[in-house]
Amino acid sequence: MRKLTLLIFLMGCCGRLSYAQFQADDWQETDSPAPFEVYGMASGMGTVDVTGTLVIRNPQPGQNLGFSPSGLASGARGGFVWRHDNLGLVADLGFHKYSDHTGSTSLAPLMLGLRVYSDEHFRTSFFGEGLAGGYRWTERFSQTNFTTTKGIVAAGGGMDIRLTRRLVWRVFELQLAIAGARNGPLLTGGPSTGIAYRFGSR
Repeated sequence: MRKLTLLIFLMGCCGRLSYAQFQADDWQETDSPAPFEVYGMASGMGTVDVTGTLVIRNPQPGQNLGFSPSGLASGARGGFVWRHDNLGLVADLGFHKYSDHTGSTSLAPLMLGLRVYSDEHFRTSFFGEGLAGGYRWTERFSQTNFTTTKGIVAAGGGMDIRLTRRLVWRVFELQLAIAGARNGPLLTGGPSTGIAYRFGSR
């Protein structure tokens, strides 16, 4: 009889512990996310070509072929998100610079837009966004030296893994943008990765 009573007692304790663990796990998946987010990321952005189509036949030794700095500019991005459920308003600021033997170029975009988040499963979620704004464009090379401001629109998406209730690892974010340039709009964009911090209460 004592063994039966002890068995019933142990089963009751295990049941309560299992129920408590279920509640904790359930809270982690369904608790509403914090309404505010700040983020910082290492980022890359394709340079915008300042030159038009140029054909030179039989160039002379040492002749300038008209190339401008071209490659993936490295830099950083930071931003702020005001979020309600799975929809967020985004303000995003970045700075990217590239240099080679022809000179240097820098791009500093400031964009605003909307971001849509997926539901979180196993601490992982995804998002897509659309942004628009302007960027400060500086060129320093043999043929041209200038600083100007042009328009830019971008679309992208990424993947988040929540490390704690507040801290998020932005595993990757990819953007594709159309930027105003000297000879018409050109494609740019690039990858980013970093950390986000969520705060505030509903």
